Amino acid sequence: MKRTRIVHVLHRMGAGGTELALRKIVAGLDPDRFEHIICTIAPLPEAEMTGDVRFISLQRDGKKTGSLVSDLSRIFLRERPDIVHSRNWGAVEAVLAARLARVPRIIHSEHGRDIHTMHGDPLRRRVFRRFCYGLADEVFAVSNELREHYAKQTGVVPTRINVISNGVDVARFRPDAAARARMRAFLSATDQHIVLGTIGRLDPVKDHTMLLLAAEQILNAGVSLKVVIVGNGSERQKLQSQIESSLALRSSAILAGESGKPEEWLNALDVFALPSLSEGMSNTILEAMATGLPSVVTAVGANADLVEHGHTGFVVNPRDVNALASRVLMLVSNSSLRSDFGARARQKAASSFSLDRMLEDYSRLYTVCTFHKRPAETGLRRA
Repeated sequence: MKRTRIVHVLHRMGAGGTELALRKIVAGLDPDRFEHIICTIAPLPEAEMTGDVRFISLQRDGKKTGSLVSDLSRIFLRERPDIVHSRNWGAVEAVLAARLARVPRIIHSEHGRDIHTMHGDPLRRRVFRRFCYGLADEVFAVSNELREHYAKQTGVVPTRINVISNGVDVARFRPDAAARARMRAFLSATDQHIVLGTIGRLDPVKDHTMLLLAAEQILNAGVSLKVVIVGNGSERQKLQSQIESSLALRSSAILAGESGKPEEWLNALDVFALPSLSEGMSNTILEAMATGLPSVVTAVGANADLVEHGHTGFVVNPRDVNALASRVLMLVSNSSLRSDFGARARQKAASSFSLDRMLEDYSRLYTVCTFHKRPAETGLRRA
């Protein structure tokens, strides 16, 4: 049987949630049924130039890429995909390019929004996004909140936008006593220490500054706290300076850098925090939940759908340092609460957000599109 050839188009490959979800899809879908080509607008990192998947790059560097339609159309005419799947604003021109190249089926998905447009898009973006939604056979977002946001921004009815939520590998991300002992020894964290941490790129939208300010309050209250921030990015030097300028943080906070084993770092933690200013659907929250951790997160994106306030963790307003510190202190002072929240969080991750469920949804989407059924006939769940 001929494999379905899918060209996935996105702005760049990196460490973000969109790219992580794409890697899971490419690795997890049946290779006898699906062939994957990843096309990026920006240059590819060298690390991405290996594996079974094929890569293509337009090599456009910088913020202004110019029109991409003609170049993308030429790629689609050459590769003759069955499906083009574009992701986010940075690749939305692929929808028009695919239509001009007469690609049989076109999918566009929204996985988040950046810090510059988190409260709304400029008019030209809203108009062009609506135009591209109309050209696509399927449009979906990774959360209900994101669907409502883009429906409002573009003026399309919410039912036009499907929802396929992210999934987490609950076999990889799970409580692991050996990993916990190993990583806490590395941190010089004793049983008396509470380890608070987060994982993600060091970007202004993640607001790690707020996490460090809250940690400073907790340390000054006399709590034996270790703070771990795993990831890398443009904010690293700023955060390092913040740590070094604080007597409390200097000996208690660590920027651990990028890690290929986030599951080990998560096992070192007692409390997970994500003080983001904007999110789509956070993979790291799902990973923390699957690891059995209570979380304190901000009320942005799908965070409040994942973390049930007062049941699996706490939800606070963005940039409210006092609220973040207060909720973490509640968890710090009550080991039974941490244990109960963590157990419920893992159960929710396993039952509602498993990787198998996500792969099944994508497999169904691509299979139905291959047979050219109309979007209303796909059988995908619409929230």
